[in-house]
Amino acid sequence: MGRAANHPSGDPTPTREDEDMTLELRHLSEELHVPLTAHLIATPSGRYAAVHE
Repeated sequence: MGRAANHPSGDPTPTREDEDMTLELRHLSEELHVPLTAHLIATPSGRYAAVHE
């Protein structure tokens, strides 16, 4: 399972909301025994970042 977030501002820096969502998804994925493999942030300019716990 993966999650992608769009940052229209062009800044791929993870927000607190992104980090909170990653933790929530990690918890849910563990309960369902489905690994969370990635959480990526994409911007209109093509820049991206990965969110880590």
